[in-house]
Parts: sequence; C-alpha cells; structure tokens
Amino acid sequence: MKKIILAALGILFLFQPHLSLADEEEAVSPAVGPDKGITAADEHDGIKLSSEAIKNFALQTLKLSSNPSEWEIPSKAILVSGEEVNIYRLRDGFYKRIDFTTVSKSAGKLKIKSKELKVGDEIVTSGLGFLRAAELSAFSSGEEGHGH
Repeated sequence: MKKIILAALGILFLFQPHLSLADEEEAVSPAVGPDKGITAADEHDGIKLSSEAIKNFALQTLKLSSNPSEWEIPSKAILVSGEEVNIYRLRDGFYKRIDFTTVSKSAGKLKIKSKELKVGDEIVTSGLGFLRAAELSAFSSGEEGHGH
C-alpha cells in the first residue's frame, strides 16, 4: 500500500509545474489548480481530478441505482486507511471519501447504508490508493518537502 501511495504522489507531482509566488499566497494546497492533476478541492464536496489523472489512476466506478435505503457494492470498493473504513463517492465530478454502515456481507459484496449516498452517485471500485494519495495531497499545506 505504501508503494501505491508513493507512486500516486509521484504521478501527482508530474501534473504540478513549479510554484509561483502567487501560489504560495493562496490558502489552498499548491497541489490544486486548473492546470494540475487535482483541479479543485473542497472540504464539503471532495476533490475534482483532471481527465488525465482519472485515466492515469485507472479509476473505475459503479453507478448506484434503485433502492436508496441500502446499496450493494463490491468489497473491493472499501478503503481501509489506518483505523478508518470508507468508500469514495463520485458526485458532480467530485470524489469524496464517505462513511457508511454495513448491513450485510456476502461473497465479495456488501450491503451498505449511508446518508451521504443517493441514486445517481457512483462508488469508486478501482484506484482507491491513488485517490487517497490525491486527497491527502489536496488538503495538505504543501510546505513539507517543498524546496526550490
């Protein structure tokens, strides 16, 4: 997992041109911008990625339909990070890590509930490690490890 996160961070840095003084004055992470892999970051909505980043991360999703009280998702859609267990939701172009409650488990699948899901949302099923690395990069100050 550590190698996946490091690889993802490496890919993110490919999308970042050298920072200018204007970038350093802004409150957002220097990893976020219209010409970068992470094009937008918002605590409420999540992160928005460039089409090139989505392709490079090989992100795949499953669209939610029908029963809005319980959703059946593949177990590979679950992200375990430390003690946190989440899924990534895609809504209106933004990827957001959200909480859920497991209703039941079967071979390779889970039935879940979440107040943060609705019909039409998509659940990320592939590329979770890269997405987590992008999220960490988007919401960091960008000062550690930064030098000219």
